[in-house]
Parts: sequence; C-alpha cells; structure tokens
Amino acid sequence: MNIRRTMRKTFVCDDSTIITICLGKDSEGRGLAMMPREFSCVFQDMFKVFAYNGFPKPLGAAQCLAGVLIITLNLMIHQGYINMLLIFPSILFVLCGILTYVAGHVPNMCVTKVAFCLNIISFLCSAVSLCLSVLDLHSFQRLTSSELKLHTGIKATIVCLLAMESFITLFLIYWQSKAVCRQHFNTLPIVQLKQED
Repeated sequence: MNIRRTMRKTFVCDDSTIITICLGKDSEGRGLAMMPREFSCVFQDMFKVFAYNGFPKPLGAAQCLAGVLIITLNLMIHQGYINMLLIFPSILFVLCGILTYVAGHVPNMCVTKVAFCLNIISFLCSAVSLCLSVLDLHSFQRLTSSELKLHTGIKATIVCLLAMESFITLFLIYWQSKAVCRQHFNTLPIVQLKQED
C-alpha cells in the first residue's frame, strides 16, 4: 500500500509568508555560508490577534449584560407583557456574548465561526430594534405625568443599550472576520537564505 495516497496535504506553501535569514561571515571576513546561532520568526496568527486585540472576553460579557438589562427593562416597562420585538434580540445578545467570551477563552475555530455568524445576525436584529425603538420613543408628544417620564426614560435606556450592542457586534464582526475569513489555516513559510553584505 502506498503511504502517499493516504496522507493528506494539510499545509499549503504560498508567497504570503517569506522568511529571510542572513548568512554570517567567519572571523576573517570570508563569505562562508554560516547559519546564525539564533534567529527569531514571528508569525501573525490572526486568531491570536483576534484574542488579544479584539477583546472578546470583556465585549462578550458586555453583550450578555446588555441583553439581560434589555430583557429586564422590557419586562418593567410592559409590566409582564412580553414584547417579542425586544426579547428575541436580547436573547440573541446573551447567546452571542457567551459564545464570544468562549471564543476568546478557548482557541476553537468552530466556536469562533458560530459566534461570528450569530454576531452578524445580532447586528441586524439590533439595528432593526434600534430603529423601531427610536420611532417608538418619539411617539410621545407631551410629558404630563411622572409615570410617563419614567416610561420614556426606560425606553431611552433601552435605545442606548441597543446602540451599544450594535457597536459591540460591529467591532466583533470586524475582528472575528480577520480570524475566520482567510484562505489557508495552515500555511508554510518560504525560507530564503541570503548572504550578508
């Protein structure tokens, strides 16, 4: 049985990563091909860049908190009546927050892909809910009683939370796309040996 048929080509060598190592000279200055004792190569793994610069843990926690607050404020304002227009996106915010936190904590590409897809859906839901909440906020013409002022204040808080959620999901979509949307996950660098001048 041929072993080459059973082995898969898991690494792809392309021109995206090129490492140049300068060969040293001997003590007399002759240009001999001497490898340096130490050289360092730093690879920019986009998943690690997402985990460090995308701030998935604190933003995931903020998504969860915003979702829980919107659900609580929605139940307060409607006194037991469930407004599905705000409850569904809020539950989605909580799920996105949990998955984003886990994606930043555990380097698992499947979790990151699911969080990426849910963040896109969450952004669309938060944008639609934000527009509808702003229209609902301006439906009151006059503030006559303290109860109506409290009602408007809670709705304004919900609008602010939805706006914050939209910005958080947009930021996470940007960083998660850098980690998820790439051509090859396993790329071999091209190593070039160069004579020192």
